[in-house]
Amino acid sequence: MQSSLSRGAFAFALASIATILQPAAGEAATVLRRGLVGPVETLDPQKAATVAETMLALDLFEGLVRRDGAGRLVPGAASAWEVSADGLVYTFTLREGARWSNGDAVKAGDFVASFRRLFDPATDATEDGPLQAIANAGAVKTGLAKADALGVSASDDRTLVIRLDRPTPTFLDRLAAPAALPVNVSASRKLGSDFRTGTKLVTNGAYGLASNAKGVFTLARDPKRSGDGAAAIDTVTYRRFETAADCLAAFRSGEVDICPDAPTEKLDELKAELGAALRIEPYAGTYFYAFNTTRAPFDDARVRRALSLAIDREALAASVWSGGMLPAATLVPAALLPNQPASEQPIAARREEARSLLSAAGFGDKKPLTVAIRTGSGVANEATAAKVIADWKAVGVDGRLDTSHADGHFAALRDKADFDIARAGWIADEPDALDFLEIFKSGGRFNYARYASPDFDRLVTAAETETDGTKRSADIAEAATMLATDAPVIPLLSYASLSIVSPKVGGWAANPLDQHPTRTLNLVD
Repeated sequence: MQSSLSRGAFAFALASIATILQPAAGEAATVLRRGLVGPVETLDPQKAATVAETMLALDLFEGLVRRDGAGRLVPGAASAWEVSADGLVYTFTLREGARWSNGDAVKAGDFVASFRRLFDPATDATEDGPLQAIANAGAVKTGLAKADALGVSASDDRTLVIRLDRPTPTFLDRLAAPAALPVNVSASRKLGSDFRTGTKLVTNGAYGLASNAKGVFTLARDPKRSGDGAAAIDTVTYRRFETAADCLAAFRSGEVDICPDAPTEKLDELKAELGAALRIEPYAGTYFYAFNTTRAPFDDARVRRALSLAIDREALAASVWSGGMLPAATLVPAALLPNQPASEQPIAARREEARSLLSAAGFGDKKPLTVAIRTGSGVANEATAAKVIADWKAVGVDGRLDTSHADGHFAALRDKADFDIARAGWIADEPDALDFLEIFKSGGRFNYARYASPDFDRLVTAAETETDGTKRSADIAEAATMLATDAPVIPLLSYASLSIVSPKVGGWAANPLDQHPTRTLNLVD
């Protein structure tokens, strides 16, 4: 691995984009230097599977919709859209004047060809599952139907129609994923576009690929292209690093402005060193414990709520995870809930309530509750359990750590292994509260708690296809409240993104998917 880019190589990279990048007279070109951690195997958005590949794809390509800096959906290649009353037909109007990097107009037919390529078995796309809500996508993917059977068509050059097999309220969210980004299939066939090196890559995003050499991708904004005027940064370089520690070293020496990850070793020292430049922000994932609700006394919601109330999550996040994880009082990340949850009561009050619930359930000094936590492997997981056991001791509960089943932890849980309480976790496939609630439907593969509630199932099932946003939010809120009341799980921690961002970078905002396309950023004095 080359540890740094020489001044000569960097100058050459900038020179190579001179014919593309033309700042206004009197203005200096702005250059943002970003780090990538891990390999980049492809620049094909339909095959992007890693964080590094996604970062590049979101700069190079623009889907029908995209996300702003806060993670909200905004128009992309489509300036407007309509959804039929039954939620099955989406009609998009493409932005007038949109261009590919080769100068061709972006047409609705390009999206038709791109979606057909996505589901072509020969493409071997790996992240297309959520988009298989498109009519006949599954049949095309498996070779049971021809490409023209796919529910995507063009009424004219600027009108794209997508038909679904079933109402999917989060379909627009899914269109912001890398797999839905368009590939110029015509140019790819004609030019033999190389999606590995990008030497002939045709893109439609805010940035085009100017060069890819010596482990550095150089992207340039083309002011002649319609629609990317919101991008404030002229040039962005992405430099690859093997590890987060390597990127940190480059940040310390002033060679990069952003690292997408930070080493977790000695995190307290790193926070002291970097200050506000170390961004520890929640994203859509929760670390939790699941009860075996089929086993007494964990079939009693009073016992489950008591054990949850007794835990000091703030202290857990600080002492065990050094702030690298954040306290979580709800299974669904607060940013995804229709209504924000009330703040937790002070730990003393919560423990008093926990003692009352345990007493009502028949446990106390004369009959202490004994609990075993099955953690699987990992020093941090064991340390988390030890801290939780100490918290339970404060309300008269005897806990112990079960480390006898370290291997195949989650496979065993899916196979209905025997346990009292077990470590689990979930990271959202899409930024939607329902993604967390669905796993607890009766009989679900990841319903390790074996929670079964017909009322909860009814609410979640209704929300899965409900196209009325108000009613859907109400169903989700009621289901989330029911899950919190029944307490089949103990939310403990929110997963956190750790980024290193120079103070000169503006526009950086926390968002559930931890995505920060360059067009949402700027450079400040």
